Amino acid sequence: MDYLAVDSGTTNSRIWLMRDLEIVARRNVPVGVRNTAIDGNNRSLMEGIRQAVLELRHMNSGIAPRLAVAAGMITSNLGLHELAHAKAPAGIEELSSKIERRTFPEMEGISFYFIPGVRSGPSNADLNNVSGIDFVRGEETEVMGSLRNLALQGPLLYVHLGSHTKLIKVDASNRITGGTSTLAGEVLQFVQQQTVLRHSLPEKFVSSINPDFLEQGWIYGRKHGLFRALYLIRVFDLASSYSQELLHSFFLGVILSEDFRCLETLMSNSLEERVILSGLPHLQPAW
Repeated sequence: MDYLAVDSGTTNSRIWLMRDLEIVARRNVPVGVRNTAIDGNNRSLMEGIRQAVLELRHMNSGIAPRLAVAAGMITSNLGLHELAHAKAPAGIEELSSKIERRTFPEMEGISFYFIPGVRSGPSNADLNNVSGIDFVRGEETEVMGSLRNLALQGPLLYVHLGSHTKLIKVDASNRITGGTSTLAGEVLQFVQQQTVLRHSLPEKFVSSINPDFLEQGWIYGRKHGLFRALYLIRVFDLASSYSQELLHSFFLGVILSEDFRCLETLMSNSLEERVILSGLPHLQPAW
């Protein structure tokens, strides 16, 4: 069967042209629900996905998919179709039962099947329970696929590194039971591109990591706090001979020190011993 797989996140969308379980082609487009939040409408997201679909069809004229399976932030109130979360614990059966079908005039007759995210914790948040509430949209499909393809059985912790860090708990029945999310990925990008540290750090993330500077970033982050530790990168830039690549490792250590506060809290009373790491390749070695 020929079909499209669509995953829209905060800042990017990925569209795959599929034949059964084989990837025929793919397109990445730099639009996500962040565009909707900024613009006040989802036209940029709709047009970005539409253009990617047209390009995939043009590149593979013998394949004309009539359906698309969509997951991620595309199912949020900032996406193309808002879909209520499945309530944890949720596995493959719970997710499948809540799939919804929609069509859009812009998509030229392609039926979209939207997969829900997962919500854990109490229904209403207050100051006493908010730390136990979490949401995932998109990662649930990755978790279910990875568990099947890698023949994994919970309990385990699934860590996804993207615009947001997602620490996802999976039980012995391979159901998502809860987790914790942070803004680490967005903070990394913002600090590197939109603050004074733009001139102290490489323009793009570097693949090599210096363990000593990574560790020192961690230590300074824990000792002096996030904001002071980040400012020290500028101090190093102005008053040392350290390269931008070394300062980048320090930078990652600072951010990771904050993410690991969440990890330590989440795992303090947990039985999970195995950790599955996924997401951005340039961040995985730091973890």
